[in-house]
Amino acid sequence: MIFRTEEKEFKCAVCGETSVHEVIAEQESPTESPDLDMRPAEPVRSGIKYWVSKCPACGYCNSSIEIPVKFTREYLESANYNKAGDDLAGRFMKKSLACEKNGEWEEALKSCMYAAWVCDDEKDAERAAECRRAAVRIYDTHGAVFKENADIKLIVAELLRRIGAYDRVIRDYKGERFGSGLIMAITEFEVSLAEQGNSACHKATEVPGVRVK
Repeated sequence: MIFRTEEKEFKCAVCGETSVHEVIAEQESPTESPDLDMRPAEPVRSGIKYWVSKCPACGYCNSSIEIPVKFTREYLESANYNKAGDDLAGRFMKKSLACEKNGEWEEALKSCMYAAWVCDDEKDAERAAECRRAAVRIYDTHGAVFKENADIKLIVAELLRRIGAYDRVIRDYKGERFGSGLIMAITEFEVSLAEQGNSACHKATEVPGVRVK
C-alpha cells in the first residue's frame, strides 16, 4: 500500500451544497529526503492532487470545503478569484486566495508553493515562477506574522532562489542566525547556491553535514 483513497461527502461552508470528494485515507511515510522547500518524497509526493478540494456548486477551494470562511459566495464569482483557473495549480491558487480572505497567511503562502510544485511537474517553469512570486508577495505583505517563523523564512529563501532573486537571498540570509542548527545549515546552503546563480531544485540531503529524512 503506497496510499489509499476513499470517497467522502462534504457540505460546502460557502453555499451549503453537499458533494463527494476523493481523499487520502492512509499513506506510507516517505522513504527519501524532501526537497529544500520541504516537498516530500514519494509516496506522499504523488498524493498532491488530493490536497485541495473544489465545491462543484460554487467553486470554493480549500483543503476541505467544510472549512468555515469569512467571505460570501460573491467573492467566489469575482474576476480576481476565477482568473486563477480550474486545473490543479489553479485550485491551489484559489485555495490561497480563500486562505488570505480568512486571514490564514501561512496556509495561503504554502498553497502558492504547492501550485508551483504542480507546475514543476508539468514542466511549466513560467507559471511555477508566477506561483512562487505570489507566495513571496504574501510573505512581504504580512511580514509581521512571519517574523518569528523560521520554517517559513527558510521556505521563502528557497522560493526566492528558485525565481532567480539571488541578490535578495544573499542580502536577507547571509549571516542570518537561527536557533536551529538544521535551519542554519540549510540557510547557508541556500546562500551558497544563490552565490553560484543556481536556481535548480535540490534535495535536503545535499546540505553538507546534514542528514534529513
